[in-house]
This record gives sequence, C-alpha cells and structure tokens, in this order.
Amino acid sequence: MAAHMKNTGLLYALMGLSLCMILQTGCTGKTSPEEIISEKPRTLASATAFINDRCPEVIDPETRLDSVLLSQEDQLIYYYTLPNKESSGINPSAFNAFLLAGIIDNVRSNPDLRMHRDSSITFVFNYRGRNGKLITEFSVGPERYR
Repeated sequence: MAAHMKNTGLLYALMGLSLCMILQTGCTGKTSPEEIISEKPRTLASATAFINDRCPEVIDPETRLDSVLLSQEDQLIYYYTLPNKESSGINPSAFNAFLLAGIIDNVRSNPDLRMHRDSSITFVFNYRGRNGKLITEFSVGPERYR
C-alpha cells in the first residue's frame, strides 16, 4: 500500500508541474513547439515558482516535497523529505530501484509531460531522511525516457 501511495504521490507531483506548464503556455499565446521551446526557461521558471509557493507539501504520509529548483542546466530538481524515516534506515539502492522504473515509465508515457520530453528536461530527485541527511539522489534525463 505504501509503495502505491509513493508512486501516486510522485505521479501527482509530475502531473502538477505539467499542468502548470500547460496553463502558462496557454496564457502566453504560444502554440507551436518552436515558440514553446524558445520560451522554456521563463515557462519552467514560472512553473517552478508556482510549485515552490505551495511547498512544503505533503505528497503522501511518507513523503514531503520541500522545494523544486530549476538549474541553469535544464534540470528540475525535486527536494523531498521522508519525515518518518531516518536516512540510515533506508537502503539507497533498493529505494532507487523501487522508484526509478515507475518514474521513467511515467515520464516516458504520460502525454502531459510531452513538453518536458520535447524540451529535453532532466528530472533530478533528491531524498533526505527526517534528520536532513541525504538518502539518495538520482536523475531521469532524455537518454532514459526517449
């Protein structure tokens, strides 16, 4: 049950970002892929600011989204905390294996994330335990979702 809730929470976070970007694109009047890609930094920055205004946000009982950062390298970095777990109590390799396949599948197949795929965005996921220590960080770039 917790695994399903974790995957659902990540799915909602990614879908929320997509919705923000779709709304921003509609408001700017940009309709062609070329126009959208040329506006990417501002559009992504707006979507990132929207998400950060809602943070910290409880994704599910085990996961809290603390913030999202848009880097200069076209990366969206998600910072999560597992408020009920100590970092030392989690096996990073098993944790990555548990999450990664579902995230890649979602990024690859979700029609709402097409703009992200077309823009070659790299998603970075950073997870920390309740003690603030890093559990794991992994990325899903274009080479993994195309």
